[in-house]
Amino acid sequence: MSVPSQRHPFHIALLGLCLVHLAWFAWQQVEPTLGIAGLLYANGTPVGGDFVNLWSAARLVLEGRAEDIYRYKTLMAYQVGLTGAPIGVRFWAYPPHSLLLAWPFGLVGFYPALALWSLLGLAVLGYGCRRLGLGAMETAIILLSPACLLCLFYGQTGNLATGLLLLALAPRLGREGGAATAAALLTMKPQMGLLLPLFWLVERRWRAILLTSAVTLVLVGLAWLVFGSIVWSDYVGVTLPGLSLLERHGTGPFMLMIPSVFMALRILTGDGDLALMLHLALAVPVVLLAGWRLRSVQEPMRRAGVVLAGTALLTPYLHNYDLTMVAVAALVALRRFAPGQRGELAVCVFSVLVLALPQMVVGLNLVGLPISPFVILVLLLLI
Repeated sequence: MSVPSQRHPFHIALLGLCLVHLAWFAWQQVEPTLGIAGLLYANGTPVGGDFVNLWSAARLVLEGRAEDIYRYKTLMAYQVGLTGAPIGVRFWAYPPHSLLLAWPFGLVGFYPALALWSLLGLAVLGYGCRRLGLGAMETAIILLSPACLLCLFYGQTGNLATGLLLLALAPRLGREGGAATAAALLTMKPQMGLLLPLFWLVERRWRAILLTSAVTLVLVGLAWLVFGSIVWSDYVGVTLPGLSLLERHGTGPFMLMIPSVFMALRILTGDGDLALMLHLALAVPVVLLAGWRLRSVQEPMRRAGVVLAGTALLTPYLHNYDLTMVAVAALVALRRFAPGQRGELAVCVFSVLVLALPQMVVGLNLVGLPISPFVILVLLLLI
């Protein structure tokens, strides 16, 4: 059973909690903001977090030095010149056709570029919510959710990627060009679209699959022509191995921000290689479960929720600022329980837990209780 209306009475409570969190989050940023000097906070971290990676990559493209982007030590040295201080280990971790999207942000200064990037992510996320079928209040909850705010704070790609995924999952309206374009752009962050091919196969959307493949090939070919082959060989031979080594054996605050099965197992076992193998083994039943439910569930919104929650369980490289996709899945789960229906109160409370998960995962991982994947699994089962 699903709620026939787009508005559930508990949406008002969720929106209120999001506004309270927004006020608290903004208050927490007052003192650091007053200490900004140049592009850095007083503690030496860059304003906009990881956006400095995109902006520096864009500047390198405009300077004709695209080949330096995937040699991450060279990239980090360039960033020192931009910020005036070392800012830690930095990668541009996305495949080279992502530079087709990134380079225009180098045409303006850092702060205007950060503002434009943030607005782009919010616009695509909001549009994706509406195209999927979320109501105005549901969309407002997502745009004010902790995951969305964290993505803005860290200058990351989670809002944009989730918006693109929602557009690809939206019910088809006539031709498949929009969904295919969104999916092709999502290949710039492929871990966010792991279940999308399965979803389209179940729905027999052959045109969408063919168009996505064609647009992706065009983007990859264009990037090859514009930036050369060296960026691809460096991406595969330098950046990806370095990133994998960092995720499996590196230490630092990033470990606290990852709610994946892989990181939970790494924290519990202390062995990154073992954790990755176990993660891949556990991914098999998740894919089978998702495939089974996609075939048996007929309601489009629930199918989309299966993809969103299932993807969050499948990818080993998911961060708390990527969890807008899980927030959307929580609203899908809430739709299944009408007011007064048995289990509704428990699901309402659980939806608060899911929306708070981006903030909670840090503390849970810090104290050695990495239970975030279990929360996401329960969400998948509810959907």
